Amino acid sequence: MGDRQDRVRSTQAKVKKGGPEKGHKKQSDADKLFVRDRLKLFFDQGEIRTEYGMLARNWSEELAADGVVCGSGEIAGRSVFFTASDYTVKAGSIGQYHGEKLIRAQEAAIRARRPILYLIDSSGARIDETGGHHVDKRGAGQLFYYHSIMSGSVPQVGVLYGTCFAGTAYTPVFCDLLIMMHDSSMAIASPRMVEMVIGQKTSPDELGGAKMHAEVSGSAHFIAESESHAAEIVKKIFSYLPDNSEEKPARYPAEDPEVSPETLDDIIPPDANKPYSIQKLISAVVDRGSFLEVKEHYAKELTVGFARIKGQVVGIVANNPLYKGGAIFPESSDKGAEFVWLCDAYQIPLVYLVDTPGFMVGTQVERSAILKRGRKFIYATSSATVPRICVIVRKSYGAGIYAMSGPAYDPDITLALPSAEIAVMGPEAAINAVYFNQLAQIADPEERSKVTDELREQYKQGYDIFKLAGEMVVDELIDPSQMRNEISSYLELFAKKSIQLPPKRHSTII
Repeated sequence: MGDRQDRVRSTQAKVKKGGPEKGHKKQSDADKLFVRDRLKLFFDQGEIRTEYGMLARNWSEELAADGVVCGSGEIAGRSVFFTASDYTVKAGSIGQYHGEKLIRAQEAAIRARRPILYLIDSSGARIDETGGHHVDKRGAGQLFYYHSIMSGSVPQVGVLYGTCFAGTAYTPVFCDLLIMMHDSSMAIASPRMVEMVIGQKTSPDELGGAKMHAEVSGSAHFIAESESHAAEIVKKIFSYLPDNSEEKPARYPAEDPEVSPETLDDIIPPDANKPYSIQKLISAVVDRGSFLEVKEHYAKELTVGFARIKGQVVGIVANNPLYKGGAIFPESSDKGAEFVWLCDAYQIPLVYLVDTPGFMVGTQVERSAILKRGRKFIYATSSATVPRICVIVRKSYGAGIYAMSGPAYDPDITLALPSAEIAVMGPEAAINAVYFNQLAQIADPEERSKVTDELREQYKQGYDIFKLAGEMVVDELIDPSQMRNEISSYLELFAKKSIQLPPKRHSTII
């Protein structure tokens, strides 16, 4: 072996060991894998295909690869770029060459039109090194600039390990989909900085723990219980996404649903106000084991997620009557809008399952901007150009159906089950609104109850689904057991759908 070749190999071998022993001990004490062992969980045969910038800062034994491993690998045979923090090197902090490597990975993903995976285990920027350069052309600012312009062009998926404060906390939230380890946290400032600036004492978990971001802020899409679990979620995510916005998701062999479609009508209670599990209904429609729920713990009144119907990837948007009656709140408006937008960006057809009393009312939701946030959901649905199928399962009251791709919002087909109810509002609310004064004048309680029942039945006749099907308010009234087959048929029919929205620079709704 020649001296030059030997020098390259020996230098690479040193770099691959990562940071100093104290860094490895800190990583081990936190029960976290060394970055190069972590990468083995994600890629085929446990190997990365390419790595660049390995010798960044090779003159320093303390700063192996400047604290980040960047390159590409294959996930189920598909090429994916990656960046992975090395916590053994100064707690994964971002130095000059570290930042340059991150930016080059993004540039490569843009040029190659391939997805990128961010494995984030960083304490933030090295203030002593980058403190005055965060606005430089090739500084941290450009990292977030690229995150922005990549959005909707190539998939960006992130996994967050450990604590992540300040600038590095932006990368996780710029990702299309974020997995947080159960013991990780992220925030715009560390607890110490929070106390110094506003005098508030807090902890990483209270400030920005995984549970908080999964249930309250909605910033986390998934929670992983272990590093191997995180890798499993990432692999599943990529099975639904194409390489870029110009391609369609891969098709898989069809699987029978987990729950027999013949039982679907029994899942939906005859009483329109009785809750049921929308997940069980979904299990009677989609391929067995294919439903990947997104933001499962946030705004539970709306269920969204990826699935397959006879091998075809779809995005499911479903009201969940088990929580808050399936009403649409400000939080579920955000959740729905973001998911619809994600699916439309990557050519994933949308299936809406409608069972909602409409948008929530009251002072609390008004102060939480229900109108402004609700319009985002309506806008996202209106602007989505992928195939859209609307299935009215049960209640479809008020403006809720607007966000859920109702007939006026140009779905490719509107199907209704025999349990469907389409009305401005529910019968109790309608009677109270229209006949309040008339009923108040009836002194006898029994007579008032009798008249109320008569008015209720009269109102219900107005939204009888057979009547509405006859008036072509819906395109077709279907047998519930055929719902899966009907959806699959229309997905095939509209697979080549192509429409153009009116010309404009961009919407003013954000």
